[in-house]
Amino acid sequence: MLSSGLPPLLLVLSMLELSWSLSDEEKKIIVDEHNKYRSQVSPPARVMKKMTWDTDLEITAQNHARDCNWIRNGGGKNLFATTSTLDVKLAIEAWNREREFYNFSTSECDPGRTCDDYIQVIWAETTHIGCESSPCKKVEGDKTENVQLLVCIYFPRSNIKDKMPYWEGPPCTKCPPGTVCVNNLCEKLDQISAAPPKGTCLGLSLFLLPSAILLDLLL
Repeated sequence: MLSSGLPPLLLVLSMLELSWSLSDEEKKIIVDEHNKYRSQVSPPARVMKKMTWDTDLEITAQNHARDCNWIRNGGGKNLFATTSTLDVKLAIEAWNREREFYNFSTSECDPGRTCDDYIQVIWAETTHIGCESSPCKKVEGDKTENVQLLVCIYFPRSNIKDKMPYWEGPPCTKCPPGTVCVNNLCEKLDQISAAPPKGTCLGLSLFLLPSAILLDLLL
């Protein structure tokens, strides 16, 4: 019999909780997709900083996702809900598609449309992101039921009321000191891989343990 130091029921719940978390691969996809769209903005940006994963923001996103709350409470937060299996790549693509409703010259969304998610994706000063997902039977602020909710938290957050999301001009011509231009993004010289720390996959592996072992844990 396996021994973990936790009561059997709490251990099972912990395994279920970890199985709902984003995998390391999903976290990398989220960062890569954001940076891809940021590098492709049109018109091009004189300064567009590269995003990296942040574990503190991940924890904040985790708390919001588990609350199953659709309320944004200001900028710096993107939400996505699906009734099917969560595909994080499609989620970021959906946020980026809002560019169709954004007028760069006026920095405004088309009447009756939303483009706040897109603005946050391409906000030049944002350097860190952390996300998490959670199954929700009901989501406060939305009528959809039985969904998988994805929450991403950003820092610094967008602030469209005060300025444009980025300066238009030749890519990387205004990168700040201590950065280099990589794929039209200003990247810190000491910046390491955007891949998040490993560890999430263990929870999924435990969750997939044979049912006989799970029953043994409860005995």
